[in-house]
Amino acid sequence: MFTQANYGICTKLGFWLMHKPPVIKPFEIQFEEETDIAEIVEFIRPLRINQVIPNSVVIAGVLWEASTAGVRRSDYTSEPGATSDAILKQIQKDKHLGAWNVYCALYGTPEQVEVNWSIVTGALKQLGKGKIITEEEAGGTEPFTYRAKLMSGVPNLREFGLYNWRGGGGSMWFAPVSQARGSECDKQYALAKQILNKHGLDYVGEFIVGWRDMHHVIDVLYDRTNPEETKRADACFNELLDEFEKRGYAVYRVNTRFMERVAQSYGPVKRRLEHTLKKALDPNNILAPGKSGIDLDKFNDW
Repeated sequence: MFTQANYGICTKLGFWLMHKPPVIKPFEIQFEEETDIAEIVEFIRPLRINQVIPNSVVIAGVLWEASTAGVRRSDYTSEPGATSDAILKQIQKDKHLGAWNVYCALYGTPEQVEVNWSIVTGALKQLGKGKIITEEEAGGTEPFTYRAKLMSGVPNLREFGLYNWRGGGGSMWFAPVSQARGSECDKQYALAKQILNKHGLDYVGEFIVGWRDMHHVIDVLYDRTNPEETKRADACFNELLDEFEKRGYAVYRVNTRFMERVAQSYGPVKRRLEHTLKKALDPNNILAPGKSGIDLDKFNDW
């Protein structure tokens, strides 16, 4: 009611912290082909549901990892528009990345971690693809190091490297939610990449696998100092919202520019409930009017 609405002001906040386990074992699994995404999620889901891998698993695309490791688009091309698949493959080779880079961690006693590690490696062997990399093998290189820190509870600012990919500082996060199924990944990835490339922008994204749920986080990067590119990015984001909504997907968060548009995607019943609550809790429409698409001035006939 408070984090993604505008009914009140938080005055007190608490965090439930996890105790530091005796052993933390971060690792990465690299997959060579973008078409591997469906198999990756099918491989991960049972390990997540059974708590063999207890953390939310990140499946990061090549450009997400390359940019956080310091790669700029201008290092490879000066051509306008979307980056070609040939260049993506070259970046993947040069920076020793996968088309998809899967980050996981095991936690617990030495005995627990040893057993779960055996289960993970056995499942990967059965899958028949994927290169596993441990912390020792990564040797302090990026992007593994910042991912390992995050999985051990150490925040850092490494992902700000995303904004160096195109330069210009423009960023809009598009984050649809779905079931954690490989078929969902196939559909979402193909659709998102097609729309982004159509508007001359790149797919820079990652999937985050919970238990049965999955967040697909895409950073629509553009040069906001370039009016023409800013206009294309705006059109691109509108099309992403429209086309994903047609297929039954909605986003769980969005920037202020598109809050009203996203509120519409959840339908009139939810909106009526939100404005009924708003009228009861904030009848003078003082707190952040318009936030999350909730504004009494637009519904004063209710």
